[in-house]
Amino acid sequence: MMTQQQAQASYDAQDLWHKDKKHFIHPFTDFSLFHEKGCDLITDSDGIYVEDVHGNRFIDGIAGLWCVNVGHGRAEIGQAMAEQATRMAYFSTFNNLSNAPATELAAKLAELAPAHLNHVFYSCGGSTANDATIRLVHYYFNRLGKPSKKRILSRTNAYHGTTYMAASLTGIASNNWQFDTLDLVTHLSEANCYRRPEGMSETEYCDHLLNELEQTIDRLGADNIAAFIAEPIMGAGGVLVAPQGYHSRVQAVCRANDILFIADEVVTGFGRLGHFFASEAVFETQPDIINVAKGFPQATPHWGQR
Repeated sequence: MMTQQQAQASYDAQDLWHKDKKHFIHPFTDFSLFHEKGCDLITDSDGIYVEDVHGNRFIDGIAGLWCVNVGHGRAEIGQAMAEQATRMAYFSTFNNLSNAPATELAAKLAELAPAHLNHVFYSCGGSTANDATIRLVHYYFNRLGKPSKKRILSRTNAYHGTTYMAASLTGIASNNWQFDTLDLVTHLSEANCYRRPEGMSETEYCDHLLNELEQTIDRLGADNIAAFIAEPIMGAGGVLVAPQGYHSRVQAVCRANDILFIADEVVTGFGRLGHFFASEAVFETQPDIINVAKGFPQATPHWGQR
């Protein structure tokens, strides 16, 4: 970590604050306050700590944005990234082209994932992963001669991202105030044991949620529904744990109705629940698709000497 004097030598705090306020559009920002107050600017990090432009040190309790799983400033990760960047920073994987790091990582992810999942498609982050998934799901059913299967079932207070499709999947109302969303998504009730109806046991609450799902499928028609998407534990919506057996029962209903089951493990994968993937190990489900992003392996495998 830099000392306060070193940080001040590296950055002019006032100049940086003005540049940030003038040029940088921040997501999820109250611009009525931002116009006057600007942002708190972080300049350095080490382990669980971050340091602002004034030299104040803080514990990064949210781990970046749920994504710095192994802490800041890990020299071995930076070194691996630097070595790969100097050898080959980028090469296209379009058409019949590929590159060694992407191929090796795909094989490793397939090894770590539940055994029935053995193909990897790369995107740029969690939101775009969910966007790409829905596009591929629609394509899948088109190829099967079922073009009417387009609707996606999501849940109230679910968070699936902020790109156009992902924002439509997201069920947090404030995220989409005065933004358009795509009319392809039906939101079911969140699985929130703490807020379950008065006097209802956890088992009865699970039955209640499954009944809503089945009624929704009957109302919309299974021939019009492509997929159900859910976080194993709802993250931004309140860190909500579903009742026992909820996810496996939902998957069974989906399979009975030819509806794909998608697990959004962006905030539950890569060790947060004790496993690389939580869906099968913790929730006894076998999703048709698992999406991951935050905490995704950052260090490219070492390919040996040239």
